[in-house]
Amino acid sequence: MSVFSAELVNLEMKATEKVAAIRELAELVVAQGRGTDVEAIVADVLARDEMGTPQVEGVAIPHARTSGVSTASVAVGRTAGVVFDPEEGPATTIFMILVPDSASDEHIVILSGLARRLMDPDFTALLRSASTAEELATALGQGDDN
Repeated sequence: MSVFSAELVNLEMKATEKVAAIRELAELVVAQGRGTDVEAIVADVLARDEMGTPQVEGVAIPHARTSGVSTASVAVGRTAGVVFDPEEGPATTIFMILVPDSASDEHIVILSGLARRLMDPDFTALLRSASTAEELATALGQGDDN
């Protein structure tokens, strides 16, 4: 099972602030059967966020190991703009990487692969222009070894 799937993409997030955005994506992960505990996911992502959340050109990548998920997953959301780091501009795309507590460094492998892809201007343009969840999930899954 890929960490990316169309069911984990929300192109029209309602959240306008960090905690609400994390909760909205956590609810999506649980609703798709990849997790069981929204509160644990939110708490673990926020705890990891205290060390900083990677952000590049409007893309934030909160991530955590958590007991709230059973399967490694990447929830993706588009927002009108959510601030993760006051020193950065608002994020209009969020990739929330979640792996089970038992996973060793799987979230770091996913994070580094995603970071490499974000260096590609064609990929980042597609992130902003994809009109369907399926189109975005397909693009994310290309070259995905997970």
